[in-house]
Amino acid sequence: MSCVDYIQSISYKGGKYHLYYKVTFSKILMELAEEDVDDFMKDFNEEFVEPMPDFFSANPVNTELEVGVEFSFDIDPKNATEEKKEVLPKKAGNKYLIPFSFGNELSQADDFDSLDAESESIAMAMMSTAKFRILIAKNIIPTVETAYFKGTGKKDFSIPFFDFGDSYCLEIPYIVFFERTMYNFNEIVIIPHG
Repeated sequence: MSCVDYIQSISYKGGKYHLYYKVTFSKILMELAEEDVDDFMKDFNEEFVEPMPDFFSANPVNTELEVGVEFSFDIDPKNATEEKKEVLPKKAGNKYLIPFSFGNELSQADDFDSLDAESESIAMAMMSTAKFRILIAKNIIPTVETAYFKGTGKKDFSIPFFDFGDSYCLEIPYIVFFERTMYNFNEIVIIPHG
């Protein structure tokens, strides 16, 4: 699954939120795994793209190196329906809650039960290189002290973040989604400084 590239960005301008998502897969790695690109994208579209709400604008991505889809839309929070508000950042006390749209689906990923020890080790190493990046504009969240997925027990999953100038970039390793029972992947919790 190191062939996965995921970007989600959230910005705010002119009284509207702009949300952008891009999910792509490496054609080269699919070919090495003897995965048919067309069949894979058909399954991906049925599982992820078709269930998306109507207000998402979806465009296919198909280059020499990757295949996938990008989504984008603008939302005026003053006139937004309840369905649209569900994908917007929220403030709850001193925390911000950022919806992670594909988190629940990713946590349903196949596990390694059918692999032998050596194959499992190789698969884990490959997946440890795949990262999901979430960009959040600083005019939405001006400072970040910590970011995490809330744990179902007492331990949360800390998400590394980096200052990208006008935005913060959160980097989520794909491998964490195999801990499906340990964390709530539907939203990212961010605590600002102060």
